[in-house]
Amino acid sequence: MNARYLLWISAPLALSAGVLWLSAQEPKGEAKGPAEGIKVAELASQLQAREKQMAQKEADLRQMEQRLNTLQATLDRDRNDLAVREKAVQDALIKLENLKVRPVIDPQIIRTYEGMDPTSAAQAMKELAAQNQEVAVALLAGMTPKKAAKLMDQLALLDAKLAGRLSERVGLSKPKETAA
Repeated sequence: MNARYLLWISAPLALSAGVLWLSAQEPKGEAKGPAEGIKVAELASQLQAREKQMAQKEADLRQMEQRLNTLQATLDRDRNDLAVREKAVQDALIKLENLKVRPVIDPQIIRTYEGMDPTSAAQAMKELAAQNQEVAVALLAGMTPKKAAKLMDQLALLDAKLAGRLSERVGLSKPKETAA
């Protein structure tokens, strides 16, 4: 029990004990009159009313404390949920930034694809994109526009959706050297 509660409870009790003790004391030589007895009864009833008020206030304080604890628990839970969501958003942003950056491709492999027949290069590009789409995007981005156009024309005949996805990724990505 809190010290403040003890004070709120013990103060009226001590006051009641003091009043009762004083009323029990009879002054020497004087008789207790009816007016004095009424005052003690009034004080006792006022004291009881005050004790009831104090008990009600204490109950109200306990109830408010329970509500406050509930709200604090809700706030803590929401704060934890927000931290988890913030971490997920940060991870998604990092993943998105990584998707926007193309890996560096050896120029020899780019020249090899440029030198291939567009139909064969399109079939090879389809297989490469199935294994690693980032490498396929970087390869297309490294090719000269004219050679890439012929390859994409043939790739569109094989798989139009793949050609569209690769084109989109090439347009949205940037070389690794300029990224940072």
